[in-house]
Amino acid sequence: MTRDDFVYGGAAGDETVRACARNIEASLSVIIDTVEKVRDDVMCLWGLAERQRQQVLRKDLAELQGTVKRLLAETDVQINGAGFVVAPDALADARMHLEWWREGVKPGHVIPLKVNLNEGGDTFYDYPNMPWFYKPQSERVGHVIGPYVDMMGVDMYICTFSLPILYDDQFLGIAGADVPLNNLEAVVTPHLVEQQQPLILVNDDLRVIASNSSRYLVGDFFKPYSYSGTQAYYYITLGHSVESWRLVCLH
Repeated sequence: MTRDDFVYGGAAGDETVRACARNIEASLSVIIDTVEKVRDDVMCLWGLAERQRQQVLRKDLAELQGTVKRLLAETDVQINGAGFVVAPDALADARMHLEWWREGVKPGHVIPLKVNLNEGGDTFYDYPNMPWFYKPQSERVGHVIGPYVDMMGVDMYICTFSLPILYDDQFLGIAGADVPLNNLEAVVTPHLVEQQQPLILVNDDLRVIASNSSRYLVGDFFKPYSYSGTQAYYYITLGHSVESWRLVCLH
């Protein structure tokens, strides 16, 4: 099953469904705005360090913790963690590095995400080969990956929103945010339940992220080939860095 098989629809659709798609985009934009602010802060810190000594060290990124802490507290959507994942060999004093912070147990506290970056270790966190890293790197656009279980990272069922960070056309890494799927559901589902038509929101793998239909549960795969007739369903592609997601209206 490929995205090319997903051919029915793309039609104008009912205006109420289009409005629903716009409302979902607006709710998700809060998360994307958070990632953009992390990206902008990284670029400022990087530029400052380069002007001072022509190279960037891990300590130059320390102020990012304050940015992430503030953003996690301010964002309406409950984000589990956010930060900067550095491209291999971009730093002068570390081949691989994460400046990633998560919500702590105590309100208002953040804790660093600790992973194994020993490339010879059994539990090596091979982030350069993870879709939320290599897709923004290769395509130079934002992506939303998931839902998936980050087994060696946060060990939760999450979606990762990521944006490439480019400085003087050099790929520095990605700015990102992890949102637990149940928190994402809480943002999207209210827009769906307002509609009378059965609707499902699917990712680029056609896995259901949210639904107002008992025919599809979160995590199920939408199977277009099980429908017949060109009016069996139509879909609306979302924008604003979530263009790989589609709102599907079933008939």
